[in-house]
Amino acid sequence: MNATEVEMMVRSVIIQLGLPFTLLSVVGSPTGWNIRVGTSTKGILRLTVSGGPSVMRAALQEKLEAEL
Repeated sequence: MNATEVEMMVRSVIIQLGLPFTLLSVVGSPTGWNIRVGTSTKGILRLTVSGGPSVMRAALQEKLEAEL
């Protein structure tokens, strides 16, 4: 996956679940993808996900829902 595909995945998770987050950035690293999202109450949330698309999507959903 490239950064654009990861950005699209993050945005689709946020939109499909109606979550109150805004994607700020996606940066690749040796450990996976570093993702920053803005929240209305907690400021900036930093996440790291890795693996294939379905694993990353599930991890994103789990981590974002845990912040509600």
